[in-house]
Amino acid sequence: MTEPSDMSVPTGASTGPVQDVARQLQWLAAVARRTGNAVIVTDASHQIEWVNDGFRRLTGYDLAEVRGRRPGVFLQGPDTDPAARAAMAARIARAEPFDAVVLNYAKDGRQYWVRIEAEPTRDAGGRLTGYIAIETDVTDQRVAASRERLTKRIGDRLLSCGTIEHAARIVVDALVEAYDIRAAAVWVVEPGRPTLRFVAGAVDRPDTADWMEVTSSRSFSRGTDWVVGVGAPGVAWGTAAPCQKTDFWERDQNGQFSRRAAAAQRAGIRTICAVPVLGPAGVVAVIEFGGSHNYPGHERLPSLLEQVALQLGAFIDRHRSQRAFEAVFRHSPDALLLVDASGAVVDLNARAREWFGAAAGHPLASLLDGFAPPAADGPAPAVAEHRAHRADGTHFTASIAVSRNEATGAPGSIVSIRDLTERLRAEEALRRSLAEKVTLVQEVHHRVKNNLQILSSLVALQADALDDRVVRDALQETAHRIQSMALVHQQLYSHDDLSRIRFDDYARALCAALRASIAPSALLSVEGDPVEIQIERAVPAGIILNELVTNAFKYGRSADGRTAVRVDVAATAEGFSFTVADDGPGFGADPPRKGSMGATLIAALTRQLRARRTQGPGPGAHIRIDVPHGP
Repeated sequence: MTEPSDMSVPTGASTGPVQDVARQLQWLAAVARRTGNAVIVTDASHQIEWVNDGFRRLTGYDLAEVRGRRPGVFLQGPDTDPAARAAMAARIARAEPFDAVVLNYAKDGRQYWVRIEAEPTRDAGGRLTGYIAIETDVTDQRVAASRERLTKRIGDRLLSCGTIEHAARIVVDALVEAYDIRAAAVWVVEPGRPTLRFVAGAVDRPDTADWMEVTSSRSFSRGTDWVVGVGAPGVAWGTAAPCQKTDFWERDQNGQFSRRAAAAQRAGIRTICAVPVLGPAGVVAVIEFGGSHNYPGHERLPSLLEQVALQLGAFIDRHRSQRAFEAVFRHSPDALLLVDASGAVVDLNARAREWFGAAAGHPLASLLDGFAPPAADGPAPAVAEHRAHRADGTHFTASIAVSRNEATGAPGSIVSIRDLTERLRAEEALRRSLAEKVTLVQEVHHRVKNNLQILSSLVALQADALDDRVVRDALQETAHRIQSMALVHQQLYSHDDLSRIRFDDYARALCAALRASIAPSALLSVEGDPVEIQIERAVPAGIILNELVTNAFKYGRSADGRTAVRVDVAATAEGFSFTVADDGPGFGADPPRKGSMGATLIAALTRQLRARRTQGPGPGAHIRIDVPHGP
């Protein structure tokens, strides 16, 4: 068979079948040159006569290197399936067309998967003249299909795993089985530990066991560069990204890497790759594998394995969450019950068994007096109190909290039950004790008020028995001051809060008592916002108010002989204020009767309260006291 690229119709030849065949061969040669696939033309002895540019791009060989050679001799190798080779040989021996997918080797040793569609060629007499084969690179399709099969197989097997070690073993075995990987290993990141822990490894042949033995004895630290003590697992841990290095043993013959690199060289491992396994909190494990750099799709393997890493990461996260849940479930001081969607108890912890006995399989409503967990798609109820029935027939008040069962993945709820018996008993005892203390304090305030009133009455009686008007007035003012303090204690025992009083109510009572004692015919107006103040501030503020109102009743008579006193209590941003005003002659810038006992008390108590005294414009006296919030 002549080379298609040189075929032409001889000059002067007849335009018969020979010319038609020549034209067809010229047309086929033109198409073959332009196709992206590899085209091989062989003679009757199956030796190559011609190849196109697609063959050179796929294999690395040009026509001069392969002319006269049989394709299977140099394109196929030790990893090519013997059964596929035998099937193609049988078809060729019978001069039949064939369609096969085999593993081939390029000139540089790179492996690739190729689909071969071969048709025999015959002369006009029907005799075999050779084969025309079209080879299509199907490496990407094979790798993608292999990835899908691998992830499905790993996912199915992980469903039955009980430990991280078992899951890691499934992953490494599947990797070695699915790809041309000499060895694979999984390292786990233990919380709180500075190095990775080896958990599982697998090798594809006995001569790789030495490398795995050396590798499994190593513990890698976190890093971002390939330095001694870090290596591929540490880099994947430190960067949280896949990393790969080819011929690492040629460049890393140093220190702790020497034994591992030497073992890799003996096992034929040229490429080391590590893929991080990510969880919610970061890297939880690392998958490491070693192999040649020639196997199909090796350059894409790190990204393809990310799906496997996601599967392993999900298992590790779920496994650790479940173990944490089981630890809490077993050791919780509260009774915990797992309830399925129908409301039946599936499992219970030690405290629940202590209270309810062998309750598995029983409806939750039989234990909690008709209580039922919410529907799976309904809102979870707040913590509720319910009556619970013990196995011995007794019952108790329980606090019940329900949450979705997201820890084990099974549909249903987790019911937490806490015995409130002791807490309720303690609360009742505390309430009784508090009531007794409140009664005692109220009694104290009542007695203090009574004693102050007795003292005020004695002082007033003594004043009435004196002829000296100055002394009598002084004693009457003292009685009023004592009365103002007694009113504070009266307000305290009349209210629930024994540390605070309503100052507006206090002002009304005090002013009414002063008017009855000093000026019964005077007009009195007391307005105010609800203002609560502590007892420590009520007594000095009450004495100040007593002095101001007493002065108003005594000296606030207007020109027409009428006495009108106005008191206003208000809440302010800084605390509270009270204002006393009358229609009398008023006074200048100085307080009335400067140096008197009243003026001295007002000044001293104003400083004690850190208050501010301001004098308003006339007519009449107008004094405001602003008291800030206490410490």
